[in-house]
This record gives sequence, C-alpha cells and structure tokens, in this order.
Amino acid sequence: MSGCSGGDGDPTPSATRTTGASSSSASSPTPTSAAGTESGASEAPASEATDPADDDTPGAFPGTGETVQPDADPSAFPATAVVTFAGWDAGTKTLQAGGLVSGTTNTSGTCTFTAKKGGTTRTAESAAQASASSVNCAQVSFPAAQVSSGTWSVTLQYSVGSASTTSDPMTAEVP
Repeated sequence: MSGCSGGDGDPTPSATRTTGASSSSASSPTPTSAAGTESGASEAPASEATDPADDDTPGAFPGTGETVQPDADPSAFPATAVVTFAGWDAGTKTLQAGGLVSGTTNTSGTCTFTAKKGGTTRTAESAAQASASSVNCAQVSFPAAQVSSGTWSVTLQYSVGSASTTSDPMTAEVP
C-alpha cells in the first residue's frame, strides 16, 4: 500500500516508507519551499515574474521589421469582417464564399464579397443575418463563366451607412 489512509483525522504512514525519514516528519509537515533555501533568497518562483511587455496584445511577427500601428479611429466602426470560407464547388462549378462580422449585431448593413485575380474583379452582395453576437453574411457564388482558372483573393466588406470594415483576403483556387 502506498500513500496515507484518508477519512479519519490521524495520518497513517504508508507501508512503503522510505529509509531515512524520521517518524516526526510523518506527523509534522514541513514546507517544501523552505527546504532548499539557504541564503534567504526569495521563495517566489521565477515563472511568476511578469514582463511588462507581456500584455497579450498582438504584435508584429518577430523579425519582420513591421511595427504595430493602431487604427486611426477604432471607434469609427467597431466591427471586424472575416471571410470564413472561400473555395471552388465542383458540383455547381462556382467559386463560393461566406463570412461574418464580429463586434456588431446590426443587420442593416450590406455584405459585399469581392473576388480578385490579376486585373479582374468580381463582386457579389449577400444578406446580413443576425446571430447572437455577430452578423452572418450569406454565402455568395461566382459562376465559372465569371471566374477563370487560377488563384483568386476573396474579401468581405460590411458597410452600414458611411462606416465600413473590410476583411483580410482569403485565397481560393479555381481549377
């Protein structure tokens, strides 16, 4: 049997005690952090030290030379558009895309998907649909007659009045 029995208030040493342990150590616990401290050094673990630069704020990828620039006026439209999928549907022979806008539930805006390849630009609008914490932009389809083979870059712009937000591009391959 290893460990101590539980349930009653008296600790019971295990049957496999290690040699060199005194009987007084079994009945009187000693702090383990003080055992290795001889010079009066701080007992706080080094992992608890906080770095002022570690504030969970996203920054530029190390080594890119880029600096993080805040939005000129982040309160102008506090929402973020995201293309959630963009890809070729072989069954319907269409380039399809869909997305959402986080940070708002205002469905009075317009969802506009833009697909670009070289100098060619195609756009399609879709309905804004409310969800619990965001706006879903309904799926759009660009027929094969409108999109040639190659890599297309798809973005989503959500506009409410004069305010808007545009997603980062997502690429999709058209065969």
